[in-house]
Amino acid sequence: PFMLRIIRVSGLSMTPTLNDGDYIIITKPRSIKPGFIYVLKHDRLGRMVKRLSKIESEHCYWAGDSVESTASDKIGSTPKSSIIGQARWVIKPTGMKRL
Repeated sequence: PFMLRIIRVSGLSMTPTLNDGDYIIITKPRSIKPGFIYVLKHDRLGRMVKRLSKIESEHCYWAGDSVESTASDKIGSTPKSSIIGQARWVIKPTGMKRL
């Protein structure tokens, strides 16, 4: 079944791509590839919006777009199963844009 969800962005870790208060539309990913933005459930840090930096075996490594983002070494890796969805569009005050 097709999944579509809207999530409000909170925080500055993905600026300038995503800003605090923006909304993202996420779908279930067909494939998981580095460079794309995903929503994940982190065991310690909760729900996060991050860019996938690399995949090693079944482990995903994450980064934010901002220098203010929590460092990747603090986030650590997560299993692929932690991915909730892939960010496809962003809704900003200036309009909607495909990611």
